[in-house]
Amino acid sequence: MQLKFNIVRIVSKIHGYIYRASGGRMGKNLGRQEILLLTTTGRKSGKKRSVPLAAINYEGRYLVVASFGGSPVHPAWFLNIRDNSVVQIRLGAVILQANASIIEKTNSIYEELWDKAVDTYQGFDSYKKATTRNIPIVVLEPVY
Repeated sequence: MQLKFNIVRIVSKIHGYIYRASGGRMGKNLGRQEILLLTTTGRKSGKKRSVPLAAINYEGRYLVVASFGGSPVHPAWFLNIRDNSVVQIRLGAVILQANASIIEKTNSIYEELWDKAVDTYQGFDSYKKATTRNIPIVVLEPVY
């Protein structure tokens, strides 16, 4: 199982590199799924860390799901957001500052957002079944 998550990390790094190096021209879509590049500040290192994630458009904001492929642990980007909710998002060539809000399963809007995420990408349900961890959803609100 650990091999699966290591492969996810490697593919994610390659995808992110291509996304950045191409100025957002390549990597902004995976099939019909829009991909954003989320940049957080490392909670231990203080360095900028970027990761490509499925972008779910929601009322002028974006949802990202902290599923990490069904891993039993939260992804590092999510832990970074817990410490610093000011992030940067790249949507193709457009780079925006954003504020991140964590929506946990206990939040009344969680199920609505989860359904929206699954409508966008069915795989999230598989990830949910693969872990006992509650998978948080993060709402990214661009600052214009």
